[in-house]
Amino acid sequence: MDFESSKLKQTSFSNPEEASFVCDRRSEMPAEFKKSVDRFLRKIAGPSPETLFNPWRECDPELDLAKAPTIRRGNLRQYLLAHENAEAILVGEAAGWAGCRFTGIPFTGENLIQGPESLDWAIGRPMKRSSIADKPYKERSATIVWGEIAGDSRLVLWNAVPWHPFRAGEPLTNRKPKREEEQAGQEILKSFINLFPKASVHAIGRVSQQTLAQLGFDAGYIRHPSMGGQKQFCRGMRSLRKSLDRSLTT
Repeated sequence: MDFESSKLKQTSFSNPEEASFVCDRRSEMPAEFKKSVDRFLRKIAGPSPETLFNPWRECDPELDLAKAPTIRRGNLRQYLLAHENAEAILVGEAAGWAGCRFTGIPFTGENLIQGPESLDWAIGRPMKRSSIADKPYKERSATIVWGEIAGDSRLVLWNAVPWHPFRAGEPLTNRKPKREEEQAGQEILKSFINLFPKASVHAIGRVSQQTLAQLGFDAGYIRHPSMGGQKQFCRGMRSLRKSLDRSLTT
C-alpha cells in the first residue's frame, strides 16, 4: 500500500488575507498544542477496562513508585511536546509491560528516557522512571523501533489499545488484546490522531491495521518488529521515511 494514501490534502489559499490569517493561527499553535495535549492526558487518566492496566491512572505498589501515574503522564507529555510537528503517526498493538507500562510512552523502555541510553529528544527534559526495580526496564521491540527511528521527530508513536494487556495474576507479561479491549481503545485512538491532524496514519502490525480500518483509516501497513519481524519492520520504516522525504520536494 502507498504510504502516502492516508495523508490529508493540503489547503491552498486564493488571497493573501486568508493565508495571513492561517500564518497567524500557526504562530499560536504551540500554546494550543499544549492545551490539546493536557486535555488528552486528562482523558487517558480516566477509567479503563478492568482486564487492562492503565499506566496513567493505576499504581501497583509491588512494582511502582507511589506517584507512578503522575510520572508516566509527565513522561508522555514531554514526549508529545517533543513531537509536536509529527508528520506520521505509527500505531502499534498495545502497551507492553517492559515499555509503555512503566514509561507511559509506546515502544519505550525506562532505559531510553533516563541514563546513558537516553534518546536525544529525552535529554534535558524532566523524564523519570516509575518502577521500583533496581535497574531500568528494557523492551526488545523498543530497542528495534528506536534503533530505526531515533532522531526523526516526524514520527510519533501510539497504540491501538493504549493500556497494558497481561495474563491474570502475572503483571509482568504481555498477551494479545481481546476484541472488546481493542474496541474500548478506539475513542482514545481517535483523540490521539486528532492531536496531529496533518499527519498520515500507519499501522505497525495487523491488529492496529484492523482497528484503524474500523475507524475509517486506510492506513499504510508496517510489519511489527516482534516475532521475527525486525527486518520487515526496518524495510517498512525506511520506505515510509523516504515517502516523507519525497513529500518535501513535491
